[in-house]
Amino acid sequence: MTGGVYEKNGKYYAVINLKDENGKRKKKWIPTGLDVKNNKRKAEAFLQTKIREYESQIFLSSESTTAFVEQFAPTTEGISALQMPINSILPIDDKIDILLSDMVLEWLSEVKNGNNIELNTYQFYESLCKNHIIPFFEAKKYSISEITTEILQEFIDSKQKNGNQKNKQPLSPRSLKHLKVILNQVFKKAIKDRIITYNPCTFVKLPKQQKSIPNFYNEEQLITLFDRIRTEELYPLIYVTVMYGLRRSEVLGLKWDSVNFANKTVTIKHTVIRFSEVIEKDGTKTESSYRTYPLPPEIETIFLKQKEREKRGIKKYGELYEENDYIFKWDYGKPYAPDFITRKFSRLLKNNDLPIIRFHDLRHSCASLLLSKGFTLKDIQEWLGHSDIEITANIYTHLDQERKKNIMSSITI
Repeated sequence: MTGGVYEKNGKYYAVINLKDENGKRKKKWIPTGLDVKNNKRKAEAFLQTKIREYESQIFLSSESTTAFVEQFAPTTEGISALQMPINSILPIDDKIDILLSDMVLEWLSEVKNGNNIELNTYQFYESLCKNHIIPFFEAKKYSISEITTEILQEFIDSKQKNGNQKNKQPLSPRSLKHLKVILNQVFKKAIKDRIITYNPCTFVKLPKQQKSIPNFYNEEQLITLFDRIRTEELYPLIYVTVMYGLRRSEVLGLKWDSVNFANKTVTIKHTVIRFSEVIEKDGTKTESSYRTYPLPPEIETIFLKQKEREKRGIKKYGELYEENDYIFKWDYGKPYAPDFITRKFSRLLKNNDLPIIRFHDLRHSCASLLLSKGFTLKDIQEWLGHSDIEITANIYTHLDQERKKNIMSSITI
């Protein structure tokens, strides 16, 4: 059930969209008795209360409710006993209304203790709640029952404009989407706890996501990159990343049990990610991300050199060496942190006068290289470990179009 607050003769009216017995839409105007000046929030809260009352009346008058009553209270006395005040059956009580910011914290606690969410996902949600949702609504002291779709839309719109606290730039479409997901779950909890009867997040609109074109290096630029950083400590890691098109989490997750020197294969089966802390996982992003590659001589040599480096580190640092099975790590054994790789890669590009791209764009560069060699989007999907070819097509169609133009120019007579 929906409705809105309207001004008339200097007063606020709650207008609810109803249907009559024939299913025809009609509007119910209810005076709030509130002056327009400085009373909008109270009027909106009044509207939500009336919507709850009407929804409860509809529930009680429905055929399914009548059948329930007749089944469990077949006597006249029993039916009369069940014909109690609405709030006795649906105890929506303003006394248990709480601030939205407090409800968000309750929801976070339930999610954390529920053991049905990945730790990195929880950390991402926690960051969105504590950096965006809670500060916004805590400052305004909104209670759950006061929240309307319009208020939530205002929140999303504000985050779209300058939600990034560091640079006042718009939040990413991914972050905006997850803000709505979180709020939707919070209001579902409020409904389950019988604080409210409808979810104001249902009709909140997200901005239309603009299709982004990834940055990448072409083959010539990749050769230049490798030539200029060949003596750098991260060269082996960067080379392996490009050749296999790995995610940062996947290349950092490579362990010695990932490499089968006898069968000449490399299997992607571990990941290392970071949000508020580093998380090691014996698993990949999706089932299709678990994949096995051939082990060419160039990469086999890199791994063997890493093994020799590991042995030297153990000998040099002795008991201080941090023993683990990761391939890419510091001399003293500690695995590289994800954010270190990102920062170091950026500095390498700047120091060598190379075009600035993200570390993740090396994965796109691999796709570009494969397309330039004549491989299809299906080949790239399998090589990169995308779960659906649509993902591959959405990201790399523009690259495929360039290849088709080259084909066309080659055959035009």
